[in-house]
Amino acid sequence: MAVTSGILSPNANFEDRLATSLDEMTRTVEHLKGLGYTVVLTSGSFDLIHLGHVKYLARAREFGDVLAVGVDGDAKIRRRKGDDRPMVPEGERVEMLAYQRPVDLIYLKQDDDEHWSLIKAVRPDVLVLTADHSYGAEDQEALLEFCGRIEVVERQASVTTSERIRQMYMHLGERLGPKLAEVLPGLIDGILRRR
Repeated sequence: MAVTSGILSPNANFEDRLATSLDEMTRTVEHLKGLGYTVVLTSGSFDLIHLGHVKYLARAREFGDVLAVGVDGDAKIRRRKGDDRPMVPEGERVEMLAYQRPVDLIYLKQDDDEHWSLIKAVRPDVLVLTADHSYGAEDQEALLEFCGRIEVVERQASVTTSERIRQMYMHLGERLGPKLAEVLPGLIDGILRRR
């Protein structure tokens, strides 16, 4: 009989997959490790989920039996990428990840979480980082205290979310430019006449 509930089923089971606290994540991971599962951890923003994200998650999952994913909260992303990000709110990003086949556990990382708190809570067998990660050699050495090994995976798409957003704005400008050139002079003239 197929498993239809819980984190190991093929169904999204969002409520089962979302760990609402680091303590809950620790308990779940310890239980899975006790059953003999190899636990993999990765993190990211996952804003405007695209093919690169999906392929990256699939690649990360190849390193073990269970994939736990930390998702940066809205405030954390805003601090790092600016006030116009994220494009997709955290609740929606977290739920979308539950529908990604490789993802088994999800934790929403908050701006006030302590440094490396998710890594310390999960103590993954394998920590997966993107090739453009920000951890220096000393950080990676220190991380090995909390995980079995670190695997670095190349980006799985040539276009990032930030690049997609730039393309959208650029094309929007190309389309709006001619229309604004037609309308703007009359609009400005009308405003100046009202004074």
